Amino acid sequence: MATFKSAIGLMLAIVMYITNGIGSYLPGIIAEPLSTDELSSVINDFDSVPIAEEIIVVEGGRVNKDERAAIQSLQGLIARTEAKIFINYGMDSKSELQDLKDNGHTLSYTDENGNYWTLKNLIPRFASYIKDNGYVLFSDSDTHAQINLAFNYTTVYGWLAVPVSAEETVKALGMEKKYDLSTTELDFTHERDFYEEHKDFFRKDTLVHLYSYASGLRDFAVQQKIYITYVEDSDYVARAFRDIVFSDLEPSAMILGWCKYEIKFTQCASRFGHYVIPSDHSFNVSLLHNIQTQATDLGQDVTAPELDPTKHYVAIVYSDGDNAQWISNGYQEFHTWQSYEDMDIPITWTFAPQMNTFSPTAVKKALVNKDPEDSFITGPSGAGYARISMMSPSEVRAFSDLTAATMLQSGLTTMTLLDKINNEIDYASYAHKLGYFARYDNIKGGIIQIDPDPYTNGYGGGRGRVFFANDKPFVSVGYSLWHPSGDISQVTEEWIKEQADAINSYSADINSINGYTVINVHPWTVSPASLRYFIQNLDDGVEIISVDELIAAVTENVPHKNAKPDNR
Repeated sequence: MATFKSAIGLMLAIVMYITNGIGSYLPGIIAEPLSTDELSSVINDFDSVPIAEEIIVVEGGRVNKDERAAIQSLQGLIARTEAKIFINYGMDSKSELQDLKDNGHTLSYTDENGNYWTLKNLIPRFASYIKDNGYVLFSDSDTHAQINLAFNYTTVYGWLAVPVSAEETVKALGMEKKYDLSTTELDFTHERDFYEEHKDFFRKDTLVHLYSYASGLRDFAVQQKIYITYVEDSDYVARAFRDIVFSDLEPSAMILGWCKYEIKFTQCASRFGHYVIPSDHSFNVSLLHNIQTQATDLGQDVTAPELDPTKHYVAIVYSDGDNAQWISNGYQEFHTWQSYEDMDIPITWTFAPQMNTFSPTAVKKALVNKDPEDSFITGPSGAGYARISMMSPSEVRAFSDLTAATMLQSGLTTMTLLDKINNEIDYASYAHKLGYFARYDNIKGGIIQIDPDPYTNGYGGGRGRVFFANDKPFVSVGYSLWHPSGDISQVTEEWIKEQADAINSYSADINSINGYTVINVHPWTVSPASLRYFIQNLDDGVEIISVDELIAAVTENVPHKNAKPDNR
């Protein structure tokens, strides 16, 4: 029966496509947008706590990885009441610590005897935060099931998660072992049993998906009562368990952490209507998300630029802010680019709109350093990484509500979507789904990165085609600075110049999509120095504008119908 229905559905889609053309695919009815007040209620409402006047700073390099994990479980337990512990992992911790100091907090790096903070002097000071003076023992921090399940025990029972290597330390401090996972070779049968017994204790709007060697997020999971798991997509038994967990979550749930196989994982999350925030190395979130900041408006007022009919207009997008952990751990390419005082060129940067959850300090730093010419748009795919092609209409509607809410909160008006589209029927369906986002006044349009990887090659690449939804343009990437080797060391000036020459050959036509190109810059193969050289090799017939300006120009000058450039 399912096969018969699928065949009928496909035949109907083909008839609709032939009869009405692309963009008229099963139009259906798109619900009215939510009000501003209603939008504010769809964003994850994480618990906030005060930040202590004295912040205990644990130098991450002075404790081994296993002991650091135990300290992280203590950090999360304490932060249920008051955020007191900051673990210095390096990276961008210097900026975050300075921000705390500037906000009047005292930073304590040692105890009253001058000893750096370790489990030995932390536990006596904070024993009252540990339930029943107990601990759950796990083998080590290199085994997914051991460390994740131990932290789930911490979340539910309030016991400290302690690795075998640190057990003698805590026993000497008088702590009592409440549960022992260390001698059991855990599999998903154990985790399933634990989950089924305790699942109602955990939040239903968020999940942490974290491999063992990632140090971030577990403190936040303990603080916010978020379930932690990790599944390799090659493990069918484990995937079946993850499907159960995903199905128990509320619509448009936030999946924090990361994975091994990006496409498979994000497709799986999207099939259940959820989205991913890559954040496996987001540190000290239990403390940082409580920092009070002034309203952080990432957007800017944009009007359609005055256009020269002899110019080809390009918007350069540096996809460097697609994940929370990269922004909070330096945002390296962005800050490097801001140091080029001679480059008064508008570059657009993707930015996770919910970044204040992970590090308001990093948001503030980016805004302070941003050149007035530069601008931000969302990372894929709006509120977070999702593939809307995998979602049902009701799931797209819920995700579009969340995206509109996060964009309104952050001030961003242009979104990025990332997906894989295989044929013209899929394109027609995709164009219809864009209408859910376009129904919101605060979303002006977007760009689309279409797989395969460089976003422009093969049948699936968008190659610059534009979709209109509610008279708003969604322009697919037309060219990608993405070295085929995947190795930044292989990028040469000759290759960069070849890419510039390709853009220089594009025609000028401000009244059709032929005259506009979104250029994607791949941060892992094209450095700021290479981008600088690329721009220096563009001819006078090429004009660089921001993505916001390109969307405004296309809205004002290009016929509002889906179209492909004929010059690609």
